Amino acid sequence: MQKCLERSRRLRIGRVLFGIALILVFLRLYIFIPTDVTGISMYPTLNPNDRVVMSTVSSIDRFDIVVFTDPMNKTVVKRVIGLPGDSVRYEQDKLYINNKLVKEPFLNRSEISDEPGLWTSNFTMINDNANEVPDGHYFVMGDNRRYSYDSRFYGSISSEEVLGEIIMMYYPSEKIKFY
Repeated sequence: MQKCLERSRRLRIGRVLFGIALILVFLRLYIFIPTDVTGISMYPTLNPNDRVVMSTVSSIDRFDIVVFTDPMNKTVVKRVIGLPGDSVRYEQDKLYINNKLVKEPFLNRSEISDEPGLWTSNFTMINDNANEVPDGHYFVMGDNRRYSYDSRFYGSISSEEVLGEIIMMYYPSEKIKFY
């Protein structure tokens, strides 16, 4: 009788562990997906070969970092600057959204402030003869504004192109950070 109870207990523990393993595999495959950063467009926030985790179920807000497929069919990482209905412009390194000055605290870094000249060149968003982000789209830019191929060049991106939002950097380990 004792052996039968012990066997039953081990079976229950095994089922629970198997269920937990299935849930973790599902979360890893469909919800929290690790990805690598390529290119220098998000410097100094993210560097080439940094490893991050993106969430495929996040709602996207201004200044979130997203992974999407760009017009050249490359998977890239950029920061959301403009939301649907926003007008976006830069003047003398200052961001204006809907004609209101908006601070970008993620750009307050010595790697940027020590550089001579403008970090973000002056521009006004023009998208299909309109000056606002269309419904269901985002205006995205890399943090390394001088070397980022982004919405300033190819226009806003559709929300359907967004693969996920970066929620954590886990490599290199000394830079572990949640977003």
